[in-house]
Amino acid sequence: MDSSDSHYVHGTHPLEQERLSRLNSMLNPASLRAMDLRPGERVLDVGSGLGQLTRMMARRVGASGKVVAVERDPQQVAEALRLARDEGEEYLVEMRSGDAVDLPLLDDEWGSFDVAHTRFVLEHVTDPAAVVRSMVRAVKPGGRIILEDDDHDVLRLSPEAPQVLDLWRAYYLTYERQGKNPYVGRHLVSLLHEAGAKPRGSLCPHFGGCAGSPEFESMIENFIEIIAGARAEMVHFDLANERQIDKGIEAFRNWMHRPDAAMWYTSCWAEGVRPVTDAVDQADTAKQETPALRQAADAESEPPATTGNVEDEASMLRFLMDAASDLNSTLELDKVFHKIARGIRPLIDYHLFCIMLWDEQTQMLEHSFSMKYGKAIPQRGGFPLGYGLSGNAAKTRRPIRVSNVLEDSRYVRFRHPEVEIHSELTVPLVFQDQLIGVLDLESTRYDYFTEQHEQVVSALASHIATAIANARLFEESRQHEQRMAHELATAREIQRGLLPQDLPPADSLEIGSAYAPAAQLGGDFYDFLRCPDGRLAFAVGDVAGKATPAALLASLAVGLLRGHVVERPYEPDEMLADLNDHLQSATADNRFVAMVYGLFNDRSRTVHLANAGFPHALLASQGELRPVDTGGIPLGMWPGTTYATRTLRVSPNDILILCSDGLMEARDDRGDVFETSRLRSAIEEFADHPAEQIAAGLNQAALDFAGGDTRQEDDYTTVVLKFL
Repeated sequence: MDSSDSHYVHGTHPLEQERLSRLNSMLNPASLRAMDLRPGERVLDVGSGLGQLTRMMARRVGASGKVVAVERDPQQVAEALRLARDEGEEYLVEMRSGDAVDLPLLDDEWGSFDVAHTRFVLEHVTDPAAVVRSMVRAVKPGGRIILEDDDHDVLRLSPEAPQVLDLWRAYYLTYERQGKNPYVGRHLVSLLHEAGAKPRGSLCPHFGGCAGSPEFESMIENFIEIIAGARAEMVHFDLANERQIDKGIEAFRNWMHRPDAAMWYTSCWAEGVRPVTDAVDQADTAKQETPALRQAADAESEPPATTGNVEDEASMLRFLMDAASDLNSTLELDKVFHKIARGIRPLIDYHLFCIMLWDEQTQMLEHSFSMKYGKAIPQRGGFPLGYGLSGNAAKTRRPIRVSNVLEDSRYVRFRHPEVEIHSELTVPLVFQDQLIGVLDLESTRYDYFTEQHEQVVSALASHIATAIANARLFEESRQHEQRMAHELATAREIQRGLLPQDLPPADSLEIGSAYAPAAQLGGDFYDFLRCPDGRLAFAVGDVAGKATPAALLASLAVGLLRGHVVERPYEPDEMLADLNDHLQSATADNRFVAMVYGLFNDRSRTVHLANAGFPHALLASQGELRPVDTGGIPLGMWPGTTYATRTLRVSPNDILILCSDGLMEARDDRGDVFETSRLRSAIEEFADHPAEQIAAGLNQAALDFAGGDTRQEDDYTTVVLKFL
């Protein structure tokens, strides 16, 4: 297929890239949930576009997995790499430029992926079946192929808008004029079947919105931009003229602003599995086989074994696909082992079934699961590599099939007096060239296990090894999360101890404070102290960094501050300079402390203020809000730094507001920043309230702007001094 056959209807103009990015943000979470990726999986993303979904896949499979992204357009690849670099994630995905049909894979990569995925590619190619065939070839036996695409004529508007629907129809007919299929979404299951995959799931998810919903206008504008992007094609193919296009877009926008407007659109999703033995590109079978299947064959030149029983072979294939599905769907391996052991027995009539796992610390194969005559049995202990048939299979990483174990010097009899074993099949469990364990089947009959049994168990072993590796990664991740949770709880306790429990009494001002911690704990703190000369000292700070290290540095800073206020009540500039010198040896790994420190003199009605890299204080006075122009270098960065003190004279009803950068830099889902202008509006709203309510109201305004505490990326801290 010529590469020109797979060009997109729309181009790679920056505005088009922006549209695609907005569309991805709406669709990606649902796509990722439906894919159900597991840690350690190898994923091929065909037609990766800007790479947002691809990077989400990579985060899901983790460092033990791998994601290869294929995108035909070099501009898209360059833009995807730029976006990844901007997020510091260029290491997550291997980006390759290539065609969806002629995938740019190495010889040993064919048949190695656990999942191959494509979205909104098939509608843009003249031969979608060829793309799906390539994807089926790319996955290992039992691997999944996931297709997502549109069914363009399933667009519904209420109230109906005939002019809009006529323009939409003109748009998607441009696909037909170019030899493509705008209704390919409804044919995804057929494409999987024709490509040799076994379909196992199909969904038709609707998405849409109505007037008043947050994303509605953005969604409609996205559809309008899609139509506008195909203007030249619609005119070229005489499907609509310029005036009709303009009128249709105008009608769409007018409809969008109706208070009763509602829209539904259908996208289609289908999943298939590559059979363990299939007819996909038979000429290249050797290239596509996984290592586990290559191990199962004695040599490529030997003819395949035949059983003469097609029904038995089909039953084994069905069992393997079901077993692969079970293993990929849960991390509770004991239940899956139970099901596999029972399910395989009608096909392979073993008498003993055993799974042994390799323990890297003890250097032993440990019994993990055993079944005798269909009943699970407890079996403890282990043995080293090279001991017995199973130990030798693990050591050589090759299956061992023995017709008469009594004639094999490697055989070691285990304690099963009621079972007289005569033949044995043991297969190593290997994942990414690492030994996981062995799967062992034993029979009381001589010469029972066949070559076909060996091939089937080898394929099953590959899935078991992957599932065990994933379960171990999950357990490691769970333990890591528990450690992190404990560390976070410790940090929260430390930080909670930094916040003042009681406020010092003050006749001429109200003190208010509000603190909203982020999910990933930061290092915000504040304090109020009474100096020996009667002045009120106050401080608000923010430590660069997260969790326990930040909390410990904040604890040190507060401890130094409290000691200095009592023993040496410096002026603010002197206090910050002294704290800076004391913190030089304590700060490391680019951690520092931003802090504002002030003194309020009740008798002179003055505030003395100095700042070390903290956001400017704001003074609301006589209906105006102005920043207090103080600044300085954060504490702990450079020794010998000096600071300046600013003096403010305050009047009754003046309000001094100190907010951490987490609040000032809060972002909504569009990336807009809270900033001073929105803070000004919130201050005006709460100015007549007590100081405590002002502080709480400002924090809540920032939380509401950001979309709630689940989107909060940093601590929000607000301190308010309201002068009476």
